[in-house]
Amino acid sequence: MTQDVRQWLTEIKQLKQQLAETLRDRDAAQASAEQWRQLYNTEAQQRREEAKRHQEAATALKVEMNRLQAEFLGPKHELATRAASHREVGQLKTPEEFKAKLLETILERDHLREQMRQLNESLDQEKANHLQTRNSLTTALGDTVDLLTRANQEKANPGENILALPMEEIAQTPDPVPRAEKPQGGLAKLLETSQLPLPKLLPTQEDE
Repeated sequence: MTQDVRQWLTEIKQLKQQLAETLRDRDAAQASAEQWRQLYNTEAQQRREEAKRHQEAATALKVEMNRLQAEFLGPKHELATRAASHREVGQLKTPEEFKAKLLETILERDHLREQMRQLNESLDQEKANHLQTRNSLTTALGDTVDLLTRANQEKANPGENILALPMEEIAQTPDPVPRAEKPQGGLAKLLETSQLPLPKLLPTQEDE
């Protein structure tokens, strides 16, 4: 019976220690959550600024593409180009001049096509960057919410998981975060200074 009492006292002492460690772990988790919150706010601000720059660049590219299309593909430009082409062709006399003009026209056409292709690629890249930025913000927000949720749960039930485990599992449970050297909270001090009443033992036949 004396051995049972000692075992109970040992278990109570271990539970007190585990509860105090859980409180310290909770404080460390709250500090880590606050640090993550600050990092997220900084990262979110940078991502918003980057997304704004990408949006402005995409808008500028759209404006430039519309301008080029209106300039080179519009009805007025087409009529003016035809008139100018007729005048230029009328001035050509020899086959060599026709060949040179044809080569110049082909090169100009290829140059315009390449310019349009580059503009389209730039626009697609800006759209992809904008989508990646939005996905990164969503992922960072989800991670921060999960971390804060776990910290709030530990704050609301400090040691609930520890008390629910058997003593063998408690002894083998690794520390989730490094423990900082901090004074124990009021609850831990109260548990350490309290004297729990011993259980009343029933008399045995030998005692009688």
